[in-house]
Amino acid sequence: MPNPIKYIFHKVSVKLLAHKCGKETSELPASFQDPEIASIILRTGQSEMPVLIIQWNDQGFNDVLTVPNCRNGIPGQTKLVLIALFVANGGVNKYNANTVFTFRDGEAHSACEDMIPRWARHQPGLASQMSLFQFIELTSIMTAWISSRI
Repeated sequence: MPNPIKYIFHKVSVKLLAHKCGKETSELPASFQDPEIASIILRTGQSEMPVLIIQWNDQGFNDVLTVPNCRNGIPGQTKLVLIALFVANGGVNKYNANTVFTFRDGEAHSACEDMIPRWARHQPGLASQMSLFQFIELTSIMTAWISSRI
């Protein structure tokens, strides 16, 4: 049986995040409705560093059935490569969740986003492999988020 205190905490974290965003829980992006992600966002929310939150879509990495977990069926076009790119370009992988990355400043954040390879961007007719949610200051999460389907 799951820990009831942890269960309640997780349910509360989604509601608290929605409240801080001025939204209903159903209005939050799908990844923000995940209790683990909501909890990470709230814990990271004490920082004023730029933040990148990723909602991964594994179908976008499995568009060629004979080469699983590789975008376009090409080895090296994987989620792990993108995670490594974020970290190599100054992103701190919060709690090693591969979902929330903080950056020391806006320049590092912008430079990292500019480094996202072409294959990782949305391709017409294919499922997107991720959506990015960016906050310049997570303390103002709460007013707006910028979302882009990559």
